[in-house]
Amino acid sequence: MAKTAETSGKETSGKETSEKENPGKQTTDNLLKHPKLWRANQLGQQRQHEQQGICTGFKTLNQHLPGQGWPKAALVEVMLASAGVGELRLFVPALRHLSQQSRWLAWVAPPFIPYAPALHALGVDISKILVIHPRNHQDALWAVERACKSGSCSSVFAWLDERKLKYRDTQRLQIAAKQGNTLSCLFRPHSAGQNSSSLAELRLLIHELERGMLRLSINKRRGGWPIDNLTLPVAQVVDGATLTHTEIEQQLQLWRLAQPRPPQRVHTREPLPLLTREVENPAERVSAQPSPLH
Repeated sequence: MAKTAETSGKETSGKETSEKENPGKQTTDNLLKHPKLWRANQLGQQRQHEQQGICTGFKTLNQHLPGQGWPKAALVEVMLASAGVGELRLFVPALRHLSQQSRWLAWVAPPFIPYAPALHALGVDISKILVIHPRNHQDALWAVERACKSGSCSSVFAWLDERKLKYRDTQRLQIAAKQGNTLSCLFRPHSAGQNSSSLAELRLLIHELERGMLRLSINKRRGGWPIDNLTLPVAQVVDGATLTHTEIEQQLQLWRLAQPRPPQRVHTREPLPLLTREVENPAERVSAQPSPLH
């Protein structure tokens, strides 16, 4: 018995001596336990510290995203060939959920005017939508950063000038999204995925929209490797809220009558699919006094 106790004492003493002689190993072990670090053998595992994300509305996509959904406080980048290929349908379930909060859904420099009746028909509270029309890239970047950091916006969607967008700008926007607990999303061209580095936490590449199915790849995600060619049934997002052209125009007229100031013009053309109407006059997007919706 005495021999066993003596042996145990020697082993304990040896362990303490080893830790004193190699403090770097202890520091490394503590670092590897940090919740922000992940290892290759943890791929696909939902870790206990992971914050629950915002449900995307697509089971397949949820399974491949940290937190099982869109990050609640991070920068996301969606890269696409051109605007209007289904990128907004991808976010409709999240917008519907976030619009139930008391915070704004900000759209900065959108290439199209958000179409209020279509958004309303899809269950999005349009009174929470805030559209910002900056005069130039610097103003747009400032507006995105301030909207994210303020904490008054649950989401911020932005279309910035790709020629002037820098790596450090994505760093600023990522930090601002963390500070304001905001889902921030930049819509960028395909070339950004090949030619530009970014500190965005999540980067998606949209390939095409065909017969209601959206094909995309995850180029970058936290805690995992890229994934190619996911197919999502985005048509189901709008199928249950399909309106005829006459019904859409009637809702648009009712919405205009409820606005505090008279409309500047009346659109009579068939609305674009998805959730937007085309801007006929570029000057409308740089109004000195932007209104929430046109």
